[in-house]
Amino acid sequence: MQLSLKMGLGERRARGGKPFDAFAVLGARDGFAIDFTKNRMVVNDAGNPANAFDGDPQAKLTVYGVDSWVVDAGGLNLSATRNFAIAMATAAFPYDPTALHIYARFTLNGADSLDQRYLFMVDNNGNDRFAMFTTSGAGFRWVTGDGASADTEVSGLPLVADTEYRTFFGADANGRSWVDEGGVQTKDQLHLLSAATPSHVGLGGYPDQVLRVLDGHLAEIAVICGDVILDRRQTLKPLAPYYAAEGDSHTFNVSFGMPESEFYPALVGLGEGVVARNFGASGESSAQMLASVNDLFVEDVPSIASIYAGSNDEVTQILAAPVPTADSFDVVDATKLAVGGWVQVNSESRRVALLIGTSVVLDTPLTIIPIAGDSLAVDTFANISGWIQAVKAKGVARAIVVGSHYLNFVSGGDTVSTEQSLRASVRVAQKAAALAEGADYVDTYAHMRALILAGDVVQGDWTVWHQGATNTHLAPSGEAVLADAIRAAIF
Repeated sequence: MQLSLKMGLGERRARGGKPFDAFAVLGARDGFAIDFTKNRMVVNDAGNPANAFDGDPQAKLTVYGVDSWVVDAGGLNLSATRNFAIAMATAAFPYDPTALHIYARFTLNGADSLDQRYLFMVDNNGNDRFAMFTTSGAGFRWVTGDGASADTEVSGLPLVADTEYRTFFGADANGRSWVDEGGVQTKDQLHLLSAATPSHVGLGGYPDQVLRVLDGHLAEIAVICGDVILDRRQTLKPLAPYYAAEGDSHTFNVSFGMPESEFYPALVGLGEGVVARNFGASGESSAQMLASVNDLFVEDVPSIASIYAGSNDEVTQILAAPVPTADSFDVVDATKLAVGGWVQVNSESRRVALLIGTSVVLDTPLTIIPIAGDSLAVDTFANISGWIQAVKAKGVARAIVVGSHYLNFVSGGDTVSTEQSLRASVRVAQKAAALAEGADYVDTYAHMRALILAGDVVQGDWTVWHQGATNTHLAPSGEAVLADAIRAAIF
C-alpha cells in the first residue's frame, strides 16, 4: 500500500496524486487484479507459483459469446446488447471459499434495468451464495450464504447512468462488510460466503454463460483471496495501511497499568487512517520474535511492520555435560532461544534447529567445537535481519527497525555526549541489520537527544519519559515521543 494514499471510495483524486487502483488493493496478497483500461492483469498465488502472471488479461480470462473483446476509455465493454461475457477459472488463481474480497470500479449504461445486472458472482443458488448485482427499481444488492442460510443487503445508493462507481465488499472469518459511495452498507458477522468452489467466478456477469451482464464498463477489479482485518473495511478508504509492531515489553506490557492505546504502535498512525496491531510480548528476545513472525500475518498482510528487539538478547554458557559437539550441546539457560532463531558461539553465527529444554542442536556445525564455559549469545543482528527478510517475503511493503530509546537516568543511562555501553552495542546491531536488509532505521536515541539539546527535556529527569529512576520502560509521555520518531520515519 502507498502510505501517501489520502483518497478512498467516492473521493475525487487529488491532482498529481497516486490513484487508488486495483493493483494497490491486491498488493502482494493472493488473488488477482485487472485494469482493463491498461490491458494488464496480475495474479498472485503463493501456494502455486505456476499461476503467477503479469500481462494481457485475455491470456487468462475465459470468454463466453460470439462478440469480440472491446475496451475503450471506460474499460471492458460489457453491454447487455452484446453477446459477450468473461469469467476467471478458479484453478488459475488461489480461490478461497472461506475468505474473499472484491474491489471494483465501473460504470453502468442505464440507471435501471428490467433484468438483473451482475458485477461479480461465485454462485447465486440456494443457500450457497456470493454475488453482487442489481435488480429492477433498486440499487446493488449483495447476497452471501454459508451453505445453511443466505443473507442479503441492499444499498441505498441511487444509480446514475454513465457515472463511475467504486465498491469494496467481502467476507472472511473476521466478518462480512460492504462499502460503496453511499457509505458502509453492512459490517455484520452473520455469514461467511459461498461454501463450495465452482469452476469459474463471473466478472461482470454469470460465471458460466452470457447472462445478466453488467450492462456497462468494467474498468478494474481486484479479487483478494484471504483475510482482511474488519477495521480496514469500514471506511471510505478501504484497505487503509495496516501497521504491525513486533517487540518486547517496550512495545507492550501490563506491568504499569497502561492500556494498549498508550503504547507507540497505537499512536503512530493516529490521524493517518492507519490500522495498528501490537504484537509486543514481555521478555521476548530477537530470536523469539523471528520464530513468531508468522503471527503478524494471521489477520492480514501488514503494509508496514516494525521490530523493536535486542533488550532481552542475553548471553548464556555451554555446559560440560553432555560433552559438547560441533552442532549440539546443553546450555545453562535456554529461555531466550527459539527454533529458527540465530545464536553466536565463538563469533560464529548459527541457526537453532532443535531445542529441547536446555539442549540445543544447530542447523550446521561450528568450525570449532565449543567447550564448557564458552558463551552462547542471542545474535541480535542475524535475528533482526532474518525477521526483515521474512516480512518482506510475505509482502510487507515497509519494514522498520526501531532503535533502542534514550535512557534519561540520573546516572547509568545515556547522555547527549555518550551512549550507555550496552544500549550502544544493541543500537549498532539494530542499525546494521536495517541497513543490510534495506529497512528503515528509526534512531530514537537521536530523536530524544535532540529534545534534550533543545531544552525541552532536562538531562537526567527520568520522570518525563520513564516509569522509574532506573526503569527502561516508558511512561505514556515517553511512548508518545517514541511514536513521534517512528511517525516521522513513516510519513
